[in-house]
Amino acid sequence: MKNIRGNKILSEKGLKELRKYFFKKKIVLCHGVFDILHIGHINYFKEAKKLGDVLVVSVTDDEYVNKGPGRPAFPIQSRLKFLSEIQTIDFVYVSKSPTARNIILNLKPRYYCKGNDYPIKNTILDDNLKSEIDAVKKIKGKYKQINQAMFSSSKIINDYNLQNLNNDAKKYITEIRKKNSLSSILNEIGKILNKKVLVLGETIIDKYISTETIGKSGKEPILVIKPIKETNFLGGAAYVANLCSSFCKTTKLISFIGSRNNEKNFISKKINKKVITKFFKKNNSPTINKMRYIDEYRKTKILGVYDLNDDPINLKEERSFYNEIKKNIKKFDIVIVLDYGHGIFTKKIRKLLKENGKKIYLNTQINSFNRGYHTLFNYNKINSLIINESELKYELKDKNSNIQHLVKALRKKVKVDNIIITRGKNGSVIVNKNNKNIIQCPAFNLNNKDTVGAGDTFFAMSAIALSVNIDPKISLLLSSIAADFSIDQIGKESIFDLNKLKKYLSHVLR
Repeated sequence: MKNIRGNKILSEKGLKELRKYFFKKKIVLCHGVFDILHIGHINYFKEAKKLGDVLVVSVTDDEYVNKGPGRPAFPIQSRLKFLSEIQTIDFVYVSKSPTARNIILNLKPRYYCKGNDYPIKNTILDDNLKSEIDAVKKIKGKYKQINQAMFSSSKIINDYNLQNLNNDAKKYITEIRKKNSLSSILNEIGKILNKKVLVLGETIIDKYISTETIGKSGKEPILVIKPIKETNFLGGAAYVANLCSSFCKTTKLISFIGSRNNEKNFISKKINKKVITKFFKKNNSPTINKMRYIDEYRKTKILGVYDLNDDPINLKEERSFYNEIKKNIKKFDIVIVLDYGHGIFTKKIRKLLKENGKKIYLNTQINSFNRGYHTLFNYNKINSLIINESELKYELKDKNSNIQHLVKALRKKVKVDNIIITRGKNGSVIVNKNNKNIIQCPAFNLNNKDTVGAGDTFFAMSAIALSVNIDPKISLLLSSIAADFSIDQIGKESIFDLNKLKKYLSHVLR
């Protein structure tokens, strides 16, 4: 009792005592970030308090706030102080989690309240909100949406942040906001959730070795560096499968690893449990390792060392790969092909994909190992193709032509419905099959930290979005958001998923 009486800001012990102290009272719980308090919040708390005797407000701690860059605007102690000064609120508590689920289970409030900026009808539910509602049902409480006219702190902050975008990005988002609501876009994304996707390609291990620069060698004209730490990430087709598994009903990965140094234990720990996997071992090969040495101080790459064997797979390996694809391909709605040009997609495999795939989404890449030898012209009959602008120009041996001319030249060689061209700092372009509808999407994040995997991230998101016929303009936005998330971190420790996409969309569209 002493932990709650006369103190509105509850400790963990105080929260436990509260339920006992007010066991005969109706407790009402509200939860949120409450970054900027406004009149909408005051009305929200008043309406919530009318439902019971004691109003408790839990506040998300700083490290668990997932509202976008620069959030929260105010640290937890300031937000607690603000809320404790509101007379309607009886107690305030710091939530050490992004969700109020555990607080609900422990406090057992009669009512759990959210504002009407968290609609639960006609949209796919945020996983956090879903878990909270499930907890309310478990304790036999009631979920209550306060139908009071509300403002949104996030909308206020995000409208301000929108002004800081470049003019092209601002215009693009503004046009989407005019024609589409957050709810309608979430409903479109909801169509993805029942899709089954098959991912084909090599698994890659991306290794980042942080180093300290010592200086020039005293005996040789070489730079001397000292390794500090090594961090490994799952890349290639396995990374794409992980991303898809967050959005799609079923994801299967058919992939190659090495017969030596296969990294099987690492892969099994990092692959999402929802992903169905079938790995083949490439003879006399390591699992592809791409090591990047990074200057710890400047966070810049200084050297890349790749360990791989890009010889074609042998006949036995080809037969196994062929049979596994043939057995599965017609069971899936989407087939994602990641051809890095390292020898697993033979002429026989490509023919199988052409003849049996329902919707083929192809990402074929030029790199230092295959330049001049690996070409997208090996493929035909593709639903969607994604390619970097410089790679496309290299393929066509045309350095100076504009996008329209390049696309027309490409279609003479490859039968493809949608062509997506990524252009780095210049954003991306999608061109439909009649070449008349050309949509350009600007880049939103120009201060990237690491572009590794950004193309795969963009590609995976665009493939699953286009597979359910989401408007191409919105598909590019979704893909750009995913890529922006990828380049904003060194490596790919955090995988872009459905929850992150919904958060991002709420930032720019709410």
